[in-house]
Amino acid sequence: MEKLNPFDDTEQRSLVLANRELQYSLWPDFSPIPPGWSAVFGPTSHGECLGWLQHHWLDMRSAALRTAS
Repeated sequence: MEKLNPFDDTEQRSLVLANRELQYSLWPDFSPIPPGWSAVFGPTSHGECLGWLQHHWLDMRSAALRTAS
């Protein structure tokens, strides 16, 4: 049986993290939040986190690039 990467496991409780450039990351709930990132949604299901990302992260450019354009 192949083990899933916990970052790809759709059954894993997850968080949505953001950095200071307002870039986001889907993060497994059990893993420590890395420096420079903070939780903005969750913990909840992987699917709910994906839904939050699809609704809120409409421009994947960093905040600095969005401001410059």
